[in-house]
Amino acid sequence: MNDRVKAGWLVFAALWLLALPSQTHSQQPIASFYYDDRGNVIRQAQDTNGDGKMDRWIYYDAQGKTERIEQDVNFDGKADIVIYYEAGKPARQEIASKNDGQFDTWLYLNAKGEIERKGQDTERSGKPTLWIYYENGQPVRSEETAKAGGAANRRVFYKDGKISRIEEDTDGDGKPDSFSYFENGQLVRKELDRKHIGKIDLWGHYQDGRLVRQDEDLHGDGKVGRSVYFRGDEVVRREEDTAHRGRLDMIEIFSQGRLTKRLRDTKGNGKWDTVAYFQDNQLVREERDTKGDGLFDFRTIYEKGQIIAQEVDTNGDHKVDVWVNFRNGEKVEQLEDQKYQGKITARYVFKGDQVISQEQLENTEPPRVSAPFARVEDERRNIMEGAAMVGAQPATAAILGLESGPE
Repeated sequence: MNDRVKAGWLVFAALWLLALPSQTHSQQPIASFYYDDRGNVIRQAQDTNGDGKMDRWIYYDAQGKTERIEQDVNFDGKADIVIYYEAGKPARQEIASKNDGQFDTWLYLNAKGEIERKGQDTERSGKPTLWIYYENGQPVRSEETAKAGGAANRRVFYKDGKISRIEEDTDGDGKPDSFSYFENGQLVRKELDRKHIGKIDLWGHYQDGRLVRQDEDLHGDGKVGRSVYFRGDEVVRREEDTAHRGRLDMIEIFSQGRLTKRLRDTKGNGKWDTVAYFQDNQLVREERDTKGDGLFDFRTIYEKGQIIAQEVDTNGDHKVDVWVNFRNGEKVEQLEDQKYQGKITARYVFKGDQVISQEQLENTEPPRVSAPFARVEDERRNIMEGAAMVGAQPATAAILGLESGPE
């Protein structure tokens, strides 16, 4: 049984027990009766604990049926529970749950004695600010206001006694702008209208009650332009349509809250062409597919935010055949393997971006060991598989409202 319903039934059962004759060994009278001018009992006062003070009052109607019962639970002289009867059956209860004489809970019962509606004063205003509605003993809806008598700014809907949906009006304009959806009592999705214009622009997706993905409408067109994936409280991946073309053109990967990789379609032609690598949130390397053939062929190496070297594959064999060195961000040297045999055959010296000298070399070793260039698709797959390993599953195109991104 739902906890709220159970609590209501416990109160109801307790009141029935209170209505039974009390047993006491006190020599003082435990009940006083009051009559009308015709001799009919109109009220009964009882001392249920034998302290000489009345703490229960029963009122009767003209037909002698119980009209209401008032009970002083903490024996301070003030009624803390009042039960109202209709046709001889309990129809409404008023309860001062803090036993201070200030009523803060109201229960309305149907002919079967089941709770139909419960009001609660959550602000100590003397009037209900929270209403809970029941069907067949189960809560189906609740409405809460920021102040007594105001419009509901929070509605909770229940299914089989568990929360299924919450609607909230966060700016007080009378319209809900926050929607939370539940399955088996667990939050699975949250939608927000952050601009309060009647359009959802932020979606949160949850597993086991924790945020795993957040989708955002960046342009007000009802489509997701950015998705952020989480593991625990940390961002692990971010996807975005930065150019507003209707397809993803950027994927970023994070580790321990820091950016580590960024894959981009910089030309907007539907093909991934650039991948950047970061360390401590600083760019350290970037690789590009300059020809659009699905192979990276141009590499830039950074140190402390400045370019220190570039490497190029000019013939598409995945191997570096041009090495460019920089000093203070300016090109100072270019080495070339013009025979594509893994040896330096030409050297150019630069100053102010101009060649100041050049020489031919014979089978000179490259200045460093350079990694071969990879296929763009292989790098994309590595990025996505790495993201999946840390628990970030990609959104489907249907959910995103976008094409799935470059092939």
